Amino acid sequence: MTKKTVLLITLSIACTLRVMSQAVAEDKIALINVTVIDVVNAQQIKNRTIIIEDDLIQSIQHSDSINLSDVGKRIDLTGKYIIPGLIDSHVHLFRPNNRKEILTQFLYSGITTVRDMGGDARVYQSLNDQIKEGSLEGPDIFYSANVFGPAFLKDPRTKFAALGYEPGSAPWMRMITDESNLQTVVKEAKEAGVTGLKVYSNVSPELLLQLSEVAHSHGLKMWSHSSIYPSKPSDAVKANVDVLSHSIGMIFELENNMPLSFNDAIGESVPLLDFKNTDASASAFISLFEQMIEKNIIFEPTLSAWSVKFRPEKPQNNPNPQKSNPTQHLANAANKLDIDAMDNWAQRITKSAYQNGVTIAAGTDLNTNIKWVQDEVILLTECGMSNNDALKAATLNNAKTIGIDNTHGSITVGKKANFVVLSDNPIEDIENIRSVLSVYKNGKEYKQKE
Repeated sequence: MTKKTVLLITLSIACTLRVMSQAVAEDKIALINVTVIDVVNAQQIKNRTIIIEDDLIQSIQHSDSINLSDVGKRIDLTGKYIIPGLIDSHVHLFRPNNRKEILTQFLYSGITTVRDMGGDARVYQSLNDQIKEGSLEGPDIFYSANVFGPAFLKDPRTKFAALGYEPGSAPWMRMITDESNLQTVVKEAKEAGVTGLKVYSNVSPELLLQLSEVAHSHGLKMWSHSSIYPSKPSDAVKANVDVLSHSIGMIFELENNMPLSFNDAIGESVPLLDFKNTDASASAFISLFEQMIEKNIIFEPTLSAWSVKFRPEKPQNNPNPQKSNPTQHLANAANKLDIDAMDNWAQRITKSAYQNGVTIAAGTDLNTNIKWVQDEVILLTECGMSNNDALKAATLNNAKTIGIDNTHGSITVGKKANFVVLSDNPIEDIENIRSVLSVYKNGKEYKQKE
């Protein structure tokens, strides 16, 4: 081999390495001079530069000491703030006809992940496929399988979300009894792509415990209503569920005669309960909170579901009587309820849980009308939560709710590059979570056109 040939090969290798280096640089993004809101340690870390590579946070360093020579894209965020991507831990996307529009609005508002708590798994599989391939802009969807006892079969939703199946037999909308093969129930739910089981109604304490053991043995989460009639909140805690949802149902911890199903409760029992005068710091609740802390059980109060700020003065009837409304019976039942007293109870039991050290998650219970987890965060601060803890409820705590806290929920090296760039500081004023400049999901930027 001649010297000339060696020189040509060397130059060729050098050019190739230079091109490769340039390609790597183009894959990296640096967000420079930003203040990071660290929800884990309740800190505001100023003058930081975040390096994104592919869909992960590669590094977080002081802006004065970082070397950006291999970074292709640099974005100066001086005076701006970054929070983790928001997560709504309680939505129902199946019913809204404009669900795709809702998902896109969610993403551009800063919501990068949602947990859907009841519907047709086939719909969520399709939506996730479209989001993954890029034909739909929206947050990632983690979804549940609804599990209930025979008394709940009369609820129209058991048919509405399981077309093509006998009511109660769909893997994601499943009736169980003492005779059910729970191994089969759980395996079929998992094959449908669910992350957890949502236990809804008419499940006894004994059956609840058995189901929880089987679900956990297959790596699924156990998500439960606070009351699962006839099971009380303490029965769910004894069964080692991962999350208790809904502040309203917590009041049944004091009841001796539990209704058999959700429909019986909402139509007959709930209107008779004394929400106005019940003490949210009663010993029964303190004991319940202590057990929840011991077992790392998260409480999701869904304040938005009962807040008078976000409800019409009176429940709306079906605007189109010719079209079936699977939740019309709930609207009818709500006519009998003292919503103001229930809203106040929801705030008081949430405040009591927080003050006693229970981990709080932020979910809206979105159904047909769009709700924002940003509103839920603000409602949590009105219950006495600090701005950081309320923000943590909609980020890291919600990631724990889903079981993705190793990869989501905080601005941490190695986690998904999911965060929101804000123009104003949410720790100084929680309303500033709405001051969105741009959103990053899996390393890709989403920004409203000006």
